Amino acid sequence: MEKNKTYVKATSDIFIKYMFGSDTPKSNSLALSFINSVLKNSDFPVMTKIIQKNPFNYREYVDDKLSVLDIEVEDENHKLYNIEVQSTGNTYFRNRALYYWAKLYTSQFSTGDLYEYLMPAIGINILNFTLFPELAKFHNYFILIEGREREYVLTNQMVIHFLEISKVEGTERSSKMERWLLYLKVEGTDNEMLKILLETDKDLQTAHELYTAFNSNDKLRRYALSREKAENDRLHFLSMARKEGLQEGLEKGELVDKHNVLIRLLQIKFDLKEEERKFILSVTDFKKLDAALDGVVTANDKESVLGILK
Repeated sequence: MEKNKTYVKATSDIFIKYMFGSDTPKSNSLALSFINSVLKNSDFPVMTKIIQKNPFNYREYVDDKLSVLDIEVEDENHKLYNIEVQSTGNTYFRNRALYYWAKLYTSQFSTGDLYEYLMPAIGINILNFTLFPELAKFHNYFILIEGREREYVLTNQMVIHFLEISKVEGTERSSKMERWLLYLKVEGTDNEMLKILLETDKDLQTAHELYTAFNSNDKLRRYALSREKAENDRLHFLSMARKEGLQEGLEKGELVDKHNVLIRLLQIKFDLKEEERKFILSVTDFKKLDAALDGVVTANDKESVLGILK
């Protein structure tokens, strides 16, 4: 790899989308390998083929650095799978994961459809942070069971997997899923572990080829790095909000609260003039706040501020 060149992390959501969701023979093969490794590790039946439901298209995301990039596939039995990757988070990601699963499950339902035709939806969350410090395993999955009779499962329609990369150690390479997570952890570091993984696993060799191709594409690489910067800025503003006691306003989600939080954060960083503050507050349609910020802050800063309010 070239020296003095900033490489996108393998856990970047845009690279994961590129690797598993491009609807090419290589991408589909890797997505199948990865999902099956998760299914096998939790004793669920594996699948034989996948259909991409929303294939990766760079042009769809180039102007939106804060869009959610998810991967949705369907297997030969019409079960739905959603792969999400998250670099930072806290305990509230459990709620977010449930919300993602609910969106996936309800996406197959139209007015007049019969509930008996709903197919299982499986959420797979790749986490680059520790969500369950009290659990030693790096792979935990959850299903709906009866509160007292734990062996009684309400339905097989919901399964949510959590894969915590931070818990994977270099000595754990016995299963396919362990190798996949370890690969995501060490890719781009040029260390000895990556070499060992690539020598013993053809799927990871293909993944490394795609990683190299991704970072060789300047447009994709710059886009991914700009998404990472936008996310870091968003987290910085959230941290500022917490310090200023504005977290409650962020969590309520009401228009007036979001206006007040936005104004306070802008004042903290940009020292707004009174007329600028009044102008932004005068916007009644929250979606038009984007335009209201034009000329007040830079394009990058506007993007970062609005990102915390999505």
